[in-house]
Amino acid sequence: MDATQLEPQDLSSTSIQSNPLYGDPSPVEVSICGDESEPPPEVIQREWKEITTEFFGCVKELKLGELIHDNMFGLFDAMSAIEMMDPKMDAGMCCNKEATPLNFQTAVESGKMKLSNLESRELIGIIDATYSCMVSWLEGHSMAQTVLTCLYLHQPDKIEDKAMKAFAVAIYKIINLIRSFILRARVYEEEDFQPSNYGYDMYVDMTETKACNMLKSAEDDWVKKAKEVDDAKERDEINALVSRLKFTRLFLQCLVALYPSKNISPSKTEMIDIVKTLNGALELTQVMEKTIEFGTQPDVESDTPNVMGFSMMVNQRLLPPTFPRYTKIKERSTCIQYLSELIHRLKHACKIVHCTNYHSALNFFMDFSKKFGPCLLSRSILQTLYFPSHYTVFGTKKRTEVLKESAKAFIAPPVLLSENPLSTNPAAINCVDSFFAYNEHTFSVLFEICGYNRARQRDKLGIMLSNFANLQDEAERVDAYLHSLSMKHENPRQHLACFGTWVLYHCLRAMSFFLLSGLELELYSVHEYLYIFWYLYQFLFGWIVSALTRADTFLVEQDYVADNKGPKGSQKKPKVKKRKGKSDGKEIIFNQAMQNMCGGYYKALGGFIGEDRIPEPLPMFDNEKVRFEHRFAPFATLSTPPPMAYSDFKLMKTYLLKSPAEELYAAAAKHFHEARVLLESYPNPDEEWHEIVKVAKMNFVMMNLLASGLNRQSKTPPEFDFSCHRFFPIIKQRK
Repeated sequence: MDATQLEPQDLSSTSIQSNPLYGDPSPVEVSICGDESEPPPEVIQREWKEITTEFFGCVKELKLGELIHDNMFGLFDAMSAIEMMDPKMDAGMCCNKEATPLNFQTAVESGKMKLSNLESRELIGIIDATYSCMVSWLEGHSMAQTVLTCLYLHQPDKIEDKAMKAFAVAIYKIINLIRSFILRARVYEEEDFQPSNYGYDMYVDMTETKACNMLKSAEDDWVKKAKEVDDAKERDEINALVSRLKFTRLFLQCLVALYPSKNISPSKTEMIDIVKTLNGALELTQVMEKTIEFGTQPDVESDTPNVMGFSMMVNQRLLPPTFPRYTKIKERSTCIQYLSELIHRLKHACKIVHCTNYHSALNFFMDFSKKFGPCLLSRSILQTLYFPSHYTVFGTKKRTEVLKESAKAFIAPPVLLSENPLSTNPAAINCVDSFFAYNEHTFSVLFEICGYNRARQRDKLGIMLSNFANLQDEAERVDAYLHSLSMKHENPRQHLACFGTWVLYHCLRAMSFFLLSGLELELYSVHEYLYIFWYLYQFLFGWIVSALTRADTFLVEQDYVADNKGPKGSQKKPKVKKRKGKSDGKEIIFNQAMQNMCGGYYKALGGFIGEDRIPEPLPMFDNEKVRFEHRFAPFATLSTPPPMAYSDFKLMKTYLLKSPAEELYAAAAKHFHEARVLLESYPNPDEEWHEIVKVAKMNFVMMNLLASGLNRQSKTPPEFDFSCHRFFPIIKQRK
């Protein structure tokens, strides 16, 4: 490595000195401007110095990942620097790969790929390897480096083997349907999925029905052959092949049935048939998993997923000239397990047809995202089933009508009640229709956000909260206008804050999820937990409980007024009807428990900080106010609830730390106990409730031990274990 130090030159002339390694070391003078009669300036002699040995000696002192920062060569230059002629920058160069990549024609001519008379073990190996490539594609790799490395997919028309040709065509149909679901749902990012098919025609001319018929015919042929075979091992291999062909057919049929026809989702009756087909495919995955060794296996020293029919470099020229991603194809056992889990996820997604109202559907989407977040295909299918078109739910009901029903079920605004005079007032009807039509997109985005991966959900929620600021203002104006209209009728029923409360409730849920997801994604340092749990405990969950209580009270009042309206002269005492289908009671209990859980962490952290058990960052590297404002920046545009300033937190923190640590631990234990009692009081709790109860029990015990003086002199930081629940950690204190 050679280097020289360049010094500034006079603009009147430039001296160019040849490198001794490449030519004559004598200087060459070139005049650029100026009078030729003037004497040339003195040529500065330069001395070259070899620094290669010294450079590599200095490099040895650097640890892995360290960079030397220089004024003339900063981090940006280091990240942008590349080595000239680096083969990684040329998609056509081979780095320890195949010297000459095989394609369909060369593989056939060289005898490395058979087009006819494939044995059952060869077919099993190719099928398993193809599914491994497909699963790798679904996990974010490019199609050119995964599925399309199977040479049999390049020219299915030339395949003579009946089963292989049917499978190749069916895989094209499956891939095309998967792309259609994902592109239609539009809830993926670059790290989730690469939709490019690199110019392959995907066999669009052949229908899915014909592909299924081809598979069925191939199945029947191999079933007949199995009956004619006497050898038990060969019969087992044939049965293993038949199970794979049948699985492919059933899987393709399910995808076809789930895809909306004429922008209408499958009905409940059709969903029953789809679930039955999925159950059949699920049983076949168990057979496939047990018979993996029956097929030809990949070469241990090669990246190729199967010894025949695959070429990892065949599409290398189709890749863009960037650093190519290294693609490690999934192992076959992992692939089949993925397919089994995918079918379970699809069966669960089919249950969305039972969610007839907005609120239950949104809860379903959120639960689905929590349970099956990494799988883009199942999330996309769920989105497509619920929103087969831009303006309808299930393709049969307008989104605005679903939103009206949601508001009616939540708080029953008088304008949405048929017996109220406002429901027939043209001005009121026009006002409400305009409100829902204009803001329908904001509520639909909540569903869309649930379809993204967990990290992207948080980013998009932060952006979407600004929409709620405008939505709240509009809801207040609509409520005020409708209230003024209702006052003109006899026996007016107040219309204050009906739509406002409904909008506020959904806004608060989005805010709480935004903060809690930061815990799940491990975005916060431990010393930041105090103001995160403070905000949740003191404000958000309290506001949610208040909104739910107000809605519940308003509904009871509406029911009471409706029950007292009866025929004149009736002597019977009206009976108060019990509202059906409302889950406010359960939701109020759950949010009260969440508030107590956050209160427990808030006061426990106060005790730890009071005893200096939580290390704080050095003041020269930290500004708590900046961190606080950054964490709650998305809330700044909202008027309700009003954003809390850092000064409010400092005041509350000062007040909190005045209490002895033992009292704070005891108060935290009380909060955890109350959360546990609330959750255990409700019958038939779901799985998440059990997880939170377990966390509350363990934290209750730990807080009581700390309150009694356990490890009082210790300064060991506490541990926060999120293994049991993604939001609420188990607090552990080591000696």
